[in-house]
Amino acid sequence: MKRLLPVLLFLIIFAQILSSQPVVSQGKPFIEIFTNFHYNLDDTSKTTGFGLDRVYVGYNYTPEGNFSAMIIVNLGNPEDLAAGSVPKRYAYCREASVKYSKDRFTLNFGMVNTRFEDFQQGFWDKRYLGPEYQAIYGYCPVADLGVVIDYQLNDLIKVDFSLLNGKGYTNVQVDNSLKTGVGIIIHAPCNAVFKIYGDIIKPGGVWQSTMVAFAGFKNDKFSFGAEASYKSNLDLLSGHNVWGISGTGSIFLNEKSEIFGRYDYAASVVMPGEDFQWDYAKDETYFIVGIQHIFSNNLKMALNYRRTNPYESGRPTTNAIYLNASFRF
Repeated sequence: MKRLLPVLLFLIIFAQILSSQPVVSQGKPFIEIFTNFHYNLDDTSKTTGFGLDRVYVGYNYTPEGNFSAMIIVNLGNPEDLAAGSVPKRYAYCREASVKYSKDRFTLNFGMVNTRFEDFQQGFWDKRYLGPEYQAIYGYCPVADLGVVIDYQLNDLIKVDFSLLNGKGYTNVQVDNSLKTGVGIIIHAPCNAVFKIYGDIIKPGGVWQSTMVAFAGFKNDKFSFGAEASYKSNLDLLSGHNVWGISGTGSIFLNEKSEIFGRYDYAASVVMPGEDFQWDYAKDETYFIVGIQHIFSNNLKMALNYRRTNPYESGRPTTNAIYLNASFRF
């Protein structure tokens, strides 16, 4: 029955579109570019230079009525390819979805944004500096094929439900498993927000679950957010669980400038009979501090310092200075 749900939803939406009255179409193209110049302070590094982290080309189709559609093509970063691949730019659909909205109810179908980190991304509002904690350490894909339902219960509480392939937007193959996720967002009256999210899937006969808990506070002077994440059987081996924390903060100097910081702590569990964490070679801490200025609605830039401290003694610590820019028009 779960496998039929996305198909039935698609047929319902398609039938309503065909039977609807002609409307005046409206749409808006957009482009988003993340670029940077980085100087690595470590003598052994060969990574100093210019970088192009993201190029999004999209179109938001918004006809009159309750339906809209979105398509985004991502020109991928060569660093996202698997080890040993020939470095190259490649393109894939980051989003290709139909949305139905009415009152407090919203349904997205197709290649959609997942809900495990989208709220934290908006709260931090500095995606152009780099991916969120869960994306860096492989917890969940930020987009996937499936259905996402959002419902605003009242002015304070919003809930979401998702049924997804679980493979992500770079791998659209299907198998015999679907990911089910549920999230709750609470906006407290005192400028505080809370989010709890969980999902579960059973690929290859191995159960995987993800849990994320987030709390944040923001006013016109400063903001602070912290989250804890946990994922079981990360690489589909029983007991290979990972966890971590991430914190972000900003001090607003004025309406357009702020000082910000971020700290990530990534860890894995120690398996019975072992002396070290099972994913010790990838466990690390990550730190960013810098200053951002918003020049216009289309451009913002940030000068920042970054440091990575791996747990494994054989991996070097990295120190770098970045100048990041985000263009959107």
